[in-house]
Amino acid sequence: MEMIFIQLATSLFNMPAATAELRENAPLQHIDKVNWETFDYKPEVTFRAGWNEDGLLLDFEVEEQHILSTHTGLYGPAYEDSCVEFFYSPTSDNNYYNLEMNCTGTRLWHFKTAEGVKTVFPDEKLEKIIIKTTLPQHTEIDDRNGGKWGLTVFIPAECLPEGFLKSGREFTANFYKCGDKTMQKHYLSWSPIHTEKPSFHQPGYFGRIKLQ
Repeated sequence: MEMIFIQLATSLFNMPAATAELRENAPLQHIDKVNWETFDYKPEVTFRAGWNEDGLLLDFEVEEQHILSTHTGLYGPAYEDSCVEFFYSPTSDNNYYNLEMNCTGTRLWHFKTAEGVKTVFPDEKLEKIIIKTTLPQHTEIDDRNGGKWGLTVFIPAECLPEGFLKSGREFTANFYKCGDKTMQKHYLSWSPIHTEKPSFHQPGYFGRIKLQ
């Protein structure tokens, strides 16, 4: 899989205007790969991606049958709830970051080396990643009628490797939708994964990304 993050003219610190520009100009991407037959539920999940010198901007839209938010703090196991994720490897050594976000803005953000050594970032760094949601933020939700929700995330330059943000930059990444404790557990990806059991921590299956 390959895609381009479009370059945005609007400052990402003005998230509403930057998101409007992103939605108008960026191609729609789909998180629709069912990689494991045991987990064949397939909610509708799309996203758009952009960047500029301020950082990265991702905009997700989801429609699913069970919307769940049990974790309401700044930091927590977002993957247990209705969750979208962005795993990215800025270098070619299979070291990567995993950013996981539930439908009301709780996040989990780690850095992992190819050897599996994990770095957990402190709250003051987590707070620098700005997340906007269409659902009330940091609230408990258990909506078994389902519906739509959206999430926009701004990852500022200070949370990315120095010198990373430049036109023509190539790196690898994958985008996911999951919900470990929803009524229909599921594990969708943008770039396909070929493992026996569900695992998103597979940098070898990340797709290719280029900054416009």
